[in-house]
Amino acid sequence: MVNELELRMCDPQNDMETILNLERSIFRPSEQYTLGFINWLCNHCTRYSYIAYVGKVPVGYIISCIEGFRRGHVVSVGVIREYRRRGIGNALMCKSICSMVEGGIDHVILEVRVSNTPAITLYRKLGFEVRDILRSYYNDGEDAYLMILENRKFEEFIQNCCSITKQPS
Repeated sequence: MVNELELRMCDPQNDMETILNLERSIFRPSEQYTLGFINWLCNHCTRYSYIAYVGKVPVGYIISCIEGFRRGHVVSVGVIREYRRRGIGNALMCKSICSMVEGGIDHVILEVRVSNTPAITLYRKLGFEVRDILRSYYNDGEDAYLMILENRKFEEFIQNCCSITKQPS
């Protein structure tokens, strides 16, 4: 599986339909972002956003941004159900966060449904910790965990996932 996996940087001029199709395949309608928001994300967060392909088939994606001066934000990540538990989500997270590290971040945040145990397990494995509960965060009223990767865990992530070392501040 790993040999077939290719992560390509998102191209907002050519990949919008691919991302929309992935969004529809991965998430329930109540969880999907609007076309306008996806378009904005793809155009403003391109350097840190990737689509995962197995062969020529798009199977997952990640959209991440740098907010402010030093904070990375994983906005959306997902893998089609039949391709889960094969390391694709992990590969997407590593690729995106490492590209943000090159952009100068010193920590990363994300939000995740409190019921999304597989995603929470992956994020904890990568070093993220729950920082807060965001009440009724999602449109359907479900709470989210605000998770953060920082300090020693951030440095360990870089050592384990990135081929570069974090530049001194």
